[in-house]
Amino acid sequence: MQTHISTQRLVARASRAGGPEVLDIGLEDLGVLNAGEALVRVEAAGLNHVDSLVRSGTYSIRAAFPYDVGIEGAGTVVAVGRDVSIVPGTRVCWTAVPGSCATFVTAPAQMLAALPEGLSFEAGASLAHAGLTAAGLVRHCPLHEGSTALVWGAAGAVGRVLVASLVDRGVTVIGIASGSRVDAVHRAGADYVIDRTVDDVVERVREHTRGRGVAAVFDPVGAGTYDTNLRLLAPRGYLVNYGQLSGELPAIDLRGLMDAGSIFVTKYGPRAGVIRLQQVAACISDALVLALTRPLASDIAARFGLDRIGDAYRMLDASPSGKVLVLPHADAEALPS
Repeated sequence: MQTHISTQRLVARASRAGGPEVLDIGLEDLGVLNAGEALVRVEAAGLNHVDSLVRSGTYSIRAAFPYDVGIEGAGTVVAVGRDVSIVPGTRVCWTAVPGSCATFVTAPAQMLAALPEGLSFEAGASLAHAGLTAAGLVRHCPLHEGSTALVWGAAGAVGRVLVASLVDRGVTVIGIASGSRVDAVHRAGADYVIDRTVDDVVERVREHTRGRGVAAVFDPVGAGTYDTNLRLLAPRGYLVNYGQLSGELPAIDLRGLMDAGSIFVTKYGPRAGVIRLQQVAACISDALVLALTRPLASDIAARFGLDRIGDAYRMLDASPSGKVLVLPHADAEALPS
């Protein structure tokens, strides 16, 4: 057991509210590990849209500037503090650990999920946040076995794990994707997949549900799909929004909800309180287990060195079809430009 580290780390920081231009790289010492903490060498950090929202300074979740960016990653435990059962050398992944876009991160050991053999560091950094989000969604809106749910963005990082998690609970899943990404949704376990670039989503869903609609819609899109979602739901169905890729939801019109079938609209976030801190690693582990039996890890849109953190977030903000990763120890010249 090692409790004092005399090394340093490089870490990406946001100096003030704004876009990727406010990011830079700082150097800091790593010192004493407290009880319950582990030091991890970060091999891959996964970027998430919530990172950009928080950095904007206008999101409901606020951070005091300057702050260390990134919350998700995967790597190898190199040292532990007191009362930690994880053995140095263990491969792990995590989310909700600030400052993960760095060469090393100090994390509460209880937040770390062991990365199974057969899953790479890149897979771990693509699955951890998605797994925790999907676990929260299925708890926030529990559906009974045999019910039908629709998942927008089903080929994305969260979408694939959410599809698999719902199917694992006996829920019939309709996944929405586009083009070649439709196949990924089938492989994740969806019972029926709609290509939104070719098909009329409302028409296809109504046909598949014999006119009734679905019990729940899980939507990371926001404003762009809101009106459509009201038409997809069965009476007293649930619209569960968990993102705003196309902008925030409009003001809720209660009469409109009544006319749509007295449906429910909710926005899921970490303050829902459905997952306790000590459950985070287990929720990630559940997703990792599912990923061992079907291809759930997101496609990789791009890989960047830590010195190109601004470019990495610019790509993320362009909503690529896949996960954007930062590889803190990679040879920058060996990565694609």
